[in-house]
Amino acid sequence: MGKVLKLVGFVLPVLLFCMGCGHATPYGVDKKGAALDVWETTSGSFVRQDSSQYNNAVLSMKYLSNRCVAFQFKLMAGSESEKVTKAKVISAVMLIDHNDVGRYETEPDAERPMSIKFVLSGDGKQVKITHTGEPDISPDGVYDFTEANLEASAALATSIIKNLPTAATSLNRNLGAYTIRFSDKLVSSWFYPTQATFDDTGKVLAKFLIAKDLSAIYRADDDSKPVLIFGSAQPMLDATALYWKEANRSAKGKTRSEGAYEKKPVALVKLEKSAFLTKGESSKLIAVLPWKLPYALKAMSSDTSVIIVDKQGRVKAVGVGRATISGTLLVDKGTKEFTIEVFVR
Repeated sequence: MGKVLKLVGFVLPVLLFCMGCGHATPYGVDKKGAALDVWETTSGSFVRQDSSQYNNAVLSMKYLSNRCVAFQFKLMAGSESEKVTKAKVISAVMLIDHNDVGRYETEPDAERPMSIKFVLSGDGKQVKITHTGEPDISPDGVYDFTEANLEASAALATSIIKNLPTAATSLNRNLGAYTIRFSDKLVSSWFYPTQATFDDTGKVLAKFLIAKDLSAIYRADDDSKPVLIFGSAQPMLDATALYWKEANRSAKGKTRSEGAYEKKPVALVKLEKSAFLTKGESSKLIAVLPWKLPYALKAMSSDTSVIIVDKQGRVKAVGVGRATISGTLLVDKGTKEFTIEVFVR
């Protein structure tokens, strides 16, 4: 079951001037300082120092562009004696000011006005949080960096999507109220399919693919090829994931289905047919990706007396023997090297 999120008024409305994160910075031309350089590499999770079983806080942050950083707090407060806790998620986008301090404010007419201040240490491994206002659970404290890996959540993905340029997302409230629907089921262990639909008609406004580590967002409408609108394809090309492999076993005249998880590359190149070819036979190089993403291949044969590879990735077995096809897979400026051993009989 997917998670449904109202884009308007979700948890804490994002600052109006931060809606231009995909456009020019509101401060004009930047002069990068060391602290801003640290912010620009921020991507990961931080845990508050005083966290315990019943009172804890986790902060996730990812730098977007133009001094904007998506963030998400997962806060929990409770009593060990009463074994009762309450939880809150705060997810939005902050703006880095000219003192290189992150600042977030609710809109002026918010029901519960609030502001949050983020002070990042020089090495990016610690952040101090202070706030004004009256949230249900205070996010204040010192947070220590724990890991660089981020896991996409409905709240964090929505915060990023709605701060991308409207030209890329087509998300415009002037067209009508809409809802973001974030699927909690991964496709090929990498993408979360997500779509925006109009509240009144249910018509789909836009479709997206969210990388599970938030490294990339693609616009993926049914009537056009997927287009990268945020991040990079490189983490996908470098990644491995666990995939379920089915196996049928027979015992005492009965067949039962078994299987196990195995680690495989998220993206790979293979021959359309087997790597064992007959002289005169043809095949083709194809990329296996977690979605039908546009890609290009550059490849060459180690022995053209055995295997010939053309510019379109077509492979022809011209002589008996063994040869290695080596090349590069290109996806949206990301690259992955590959080799395939081919045997011709």
